[in-house]
Amino acid sequence: MRDMHMHTDYCPHASRDKAEEYILEAISKNLVEIAFTEHAPLPIDDTVPAQDSAMSIEDVGKYLQEIALLKDRYSNTITINAGFEIDYIEGKESETLDFLKQHPDTVPYSILSVHFVLIGGKYFCIDYSSESFVEKAEEVGYEVLVKAYEDALMKALSNPYGSLTPKRIGHLDLIKKFRGFHGRSLDLDLDRILSAIKENGYALDINTSGYDKEYCGEPYPSLEIIRKAVNLGIPAVTGSDAHSAKEVGRHFDKVSEYS
Repeated sequence: MRDMHMHTDYCPHASRDKAEEYILEAISKNLVEIAFTEHAPLPIDDTVPAQDSAMSIEDVGKYLQEIALLKDRYSNTITINAGFEIDYIEGKESETLDFLKQHPDTVPYSILSVHFVLIGGKYFCIDYSSESFVEKAEEVGYEVLVKAYEDALMKALSNPYGSLTPKRIGHLDLIKKFRGFHGRSLDLDLDRILSAIKENGYALDINTSGYDKEYCGEPYPSLEIIRKAVNLGIPAVTGSDAHSAKEVGRHFDKVSEYS
């Protein structure tokens, strides 16, 4: 098994566990390969109250250097990769492309995710909290919020950065994160989305952290979506979305048949 979606202490909203602790946990669980995918600096002002969505630009070099040293140190034991979790931000494609041009070696191990949607000319983070999600949904309409997310997702699936586009899509149904709180299904057009994934050569990130979210209780995407994707021949890659060392490889037993 591989865990190709992990964060480190360079993430402001993660634990203070060091990257080496994640590696030792991965080795103890007999993982053969891992990828650190730290949240890349945002090309917009962070809209969440804590302003802790992503690493600072000043830490990028230190992060990559640390992972490179650890990769060499453990080269005989486990394969270690350095990537980023890249936020697709509508209207900021050129800024994101500039960042990727500076770090092309990380692209094969990076994830492309949608956390922020553009509504009424302002960016909104859909997964910050259940309360903020419902407040925004009741302000603009649940259907409007879902459409904004799906439209952003489809743009992220259109190779927005050309050959430097990370080709693994992260938690594609993140919009469902708080469904147990507001009680709505918030359905996406899965045929449209999976068709774009397959047509444009993306892989699916199986993010098992959803099992531990209070109002979710299943992976991102759901097992139903994973099955449909695998039946279409779309590659699926496991990722714990670990923000602490103990979370590495969590719940992989529940999704191992798909990866």
